Amino acid sequence: PSGDAPQARPGAAADGGIHLEGVVVRRDGGARPVLQLPALHIQPGERVAVIGPSGAGKSTLLALVAGERAPVAGQVQAPRATWMTQRPELFRDSLRDNLTLAAPHATDAQLSAALADAGLQADVARLREGLDTPLGEGGLGLSGGQMRRLSLARLLLQDAPLWLLDEPTEALDAATAREVLRRLDARAQGRTLLIATHLRREARLADRLLCIEAGALRADLRRGTPAFDTALAALRDD
Repeated sequence: PSGDAPQARPGAAADGGIHLEGVVVRRDGGARPVLQLPALHIQPGERVAVIGPSGAGKSTLLALVAGERAPVAGQVQAPRATWMTQRPELFRDSLRDNLTLAAPHATDAQLSAALADAGLQADVARLREGLDTPLGEGGLGLSGGQMRRLSLARLLLQDAPLWLLDEPTEALDAATAREVLRRLDARAQGRTLLIATHLRREARLADRLLCIEAGALRADLRRGTPAFDTALAALRDD
């Protein structure tokens, strides 16, 4: 399934939140868990950033909530989600068709608005065929940053209550990233956000930081506390 398409749910909580109980995730044949969470609860409308070193289990947590990974133990409940993965899944088709994969009935005006909010509208306007520009396999013809922004535009076209974002502005310059995050902040009003990141600019969107190390939740920090400010300041700057 597409990493940017709505994901099938393993189970939906009555309150629309994200609830993990006794969850253990292992790699195939692996003895040591890559993620182990006795309990994690995220309320509807919360904005949560998952931080920690590479390989800590951040992307695994998003995949679990998206329904793309299954735990070997425990239960996962989450609402319908759309997921922007680290590696955008783009197809040998036009830009338009790669976008409408997420929203088949979207108008050109809606596509343009999503591209603008993802910081890609000016790039598309410079292409001779615009939205009808053909892409090669895997998004060939676009830079890494352009592929990420196209993937973000695809997410913005979907009306899911939960957005899962894995390093959404990685490979973008600081000025473009700030503008994209400003628009994302506005677009995300009323939605639940779960963002895996090592960048301060992305974590600033959150009012809660989950610090994961070696597959375990080491800290759960709330905005307005000294520990939150310290953890935020320790993240990589723009």
